[in-house]
Order: sequence, then structure tokens, then C-alpha cells
Amino acid sequence: MNTEATPEPQETAKILVVDDEPRNVRILQIQLNARGYTVYTAADGLQALEVVKEEMPDLILLDINMPKMDGFEVVKQVRANEATEFIPIVMITALRDTRENRIKSIEAGADDFIEKPFDSLEVLARVRSLLRIKHYQDTLAKYNTRLQEELQMARSIQEILIPQDGVQELSGFRVASHCCPEMAVGGDFFDVWEIAPNRLGVFISDVMGHGVSAAFVTVFIKTILAEFQQQIENNPGHLLEILNTRFNDLISSRLFMFATAFCGIIDLDKGEFVCANAGHSFPFLYNAQEKTYHLVGDKNTGNGLGIWRDSVYETTHYPFDQLSKIFLYTDGVYEAKNPKGEEFTIDRLRRLVDTWTDQSVAELVTSVSEAVDTFTDNCPKDDDLTLIAIEVSGED
Repeated sequence: MNTEATPEPQETAKILVVDDEPRNVRILQIQLNARGYTVYTAADGLQALEVVKEEMPDLILLDINMPKMDGFEVVKQVRANEATEFIPIVMITALRDTRENRIKSIEAGADDFIEKPFDSLEVLARVRSLLRIKHYQDTLAKYNTRLQEELQMARSIQEILIPQDGVQELSGFRVASHCCPEMAVGGDFFDVWEIAPNRLGVFISDVMGHGVSAAFVTVFIKTILAEFQQQIENNPGHLLEILNTRFNDLISSRLFMFATAFCGIIDLDKGEFVCANAGHSFPFLYNAQEKTYHLVGDKNTGNGLGIWRDSVYETTHYPFDQLSKIFLYTDGVYEAKNPKGEEFTIDRLRRLVDTWTDQSVAELVTSVSEAVDTFTDNCPKDDDLTLIAIEVSGED
């Protein structure tokens, strides 16, 4: 068995020593080599930048006064490069001008200082301290890179589950949609599916919170929905009851999480829209004769999924003809805030939707999305945002 101790990461580090005085370079090189560090040297600022580019040192010991390019400019260029901006830099200063040069070094981006003549113990102590910090930074950077890769993979999976942004033709209907998670992945979920010709199912839900935990729950919702969506006949409320029971048994009993949901069936042959609501934002249904949008399900909403196991969801019926349109959304739309902290509001959303009575559903979704972006000044959203609009194909 090998009993030799594994060297600490900072003990195998690469250090660049930059000084135009060969004696100073030699002293530092001997001290650092004796502790196991790999040492690179440069006699001026331009050489230093070349070594940084080729070797990517873990720390730089940098003299201030040098020919061709001084230490201040070297620090600025190292900090300006995204690949090297976090390399620790220790400035080598003369005792007679320490205060002035320290101020300029700090302004340039230096991390620490060494005074001439060198105190070998102080030099090594400062080097070890900064390399330890650099090691922590590198470890965090690796974890962050891995996390971003995992989030991207999760996003790719969620994109498979949720219809892509844009317009699709399905079962005699035109569906326009836009889904924008607050993070790489989110808790908003929707689906549309063909039940029969001229008969379309639509579902939208919003899981409490956002990010990875909420995204995992959307996979659960998608699984249950896929199992039962062809069996709901003319009773969306029954599907919500199944989802609510499963949600309580498998999610809410272990995690404090719930979701809102809305499920509907558009049947052109019967001329009706049948739907049920589990605490979700009320969709807008366009009435062609009145040329206005009405709220759907505002009088018969039930509890959100996971709140109460025995919740009952009433199915309601609304007229739906060749000129009708339905607009669904999540609360991330009307709760979006501008830089002043003001919300977009449901009233502003309704006024906007009411102005788009003669346009296509694709134009409606684009208009609302752009209006929210303009209102928020394209600031990062605090919640996921989903828009869906449905009309009969061939009718504008």
C-alpha cells in the first residue's frame, strides 16, 4: 500500500514570476521550486502576457516597474480576459513607494503585495493563502459548469415534454404557444392533443415555485396526463380529480408543493368548449357575435392540485363555434414586474387581449409576449410565463 501523502492542489501549482532584475527572479524561483511549485519566469510585461496565454499559471508574482510594459498594465490586461480574470496577482513593490503603488495596484485589480527586499516566509505564506482561495474558486467553477450542463440536459428533456414555441395545426385547430421558464427549466407545463377529428384536448398547469424542483413535478404531471388524457370523454373535471389524488398521494404527502391546472375539450361538432379548473388563472374565450373575450371558469374553480385530496372539480360548458378563440396563460404573465416593482396586472392583460379580436392566435401570443417584455424592460422574470391561444384552422 502506498503511504505517501497526496500533495495538496496548491502544492502542485504553476507560478509565474515577472521581474526585470534577474537576482529577484532567481531568489523567488529557488524558494518556490523548493516547495514543489512549477515556476515560469518573464523579464517584462509583454513576456508575462505571453506566458499567461500559453501556460495559464495559477498565480502571478509581478514587479511594478519594468521595461516595455509595467505591472499595472499587465494586471489590467489579465483582468480584462475572461479566461484569466481570476488568476491571483501579487504585486512586488519597493518600500519607498509602497502607498502610492498599492493604491494603483488595487485600482488595477491586484490581490496582494510583497515588499522588497523579500521575506521568504511571508512570500510563501501569501502564496499559499492565495492559491488556497484560487483552488476554491476553481472547484466552484467546475461545480457551476457541471450544474449548467445538468440544467441544460434537464431543459432538453422538458422541451421534449412541452410543445415547442410557435404554431401547430392539430385536429382542425391552429395552436399558437410561447413558454418562457424563469430559469433553465420551470414549473409551467401545457399540452394539446387530438381526441378525434374536430375534437381537441388542452391542458395547462403551473407548479408552485420554479426551477429544478418544479420541473421535476411537471414530469409527474405529464406522466399522469399521458395515461388518462384519452379516457376523459367529456369530463375534464374527472381528469383533474385523478391528478389531484395522485398529486396528494405522491407529491404533497412528502413535499410541500401544489399546482394549479386547467383542462378543456373543444368539440366543433357539438359546438362547445367543456372545461374544469383547479385554481388556475381564468382563460379568455372569444365570442364572435359579441366580438369580445369572456373569462372561462371564473365561477366554478376548485382547489389547486395537492391541497385537498377529496377536492371535486366541476365540469362546465361554453359555446364554441368556427370563429371562437381560447386564450390560456399562467400567472407569470400578469404578475410580471417592471423595474419600478409594478405588476403587469390581469386588467392590463384583459385590455390587451380585447384589442386583438380580428387577428390570428399567433399574432395574439406574439403581442402579449412583446407587451410583457416591453413592460418589464426585458428584465429577468421572477416566474415562469406561458401563453397558449387556439382557433379553428382556416379562420382568421
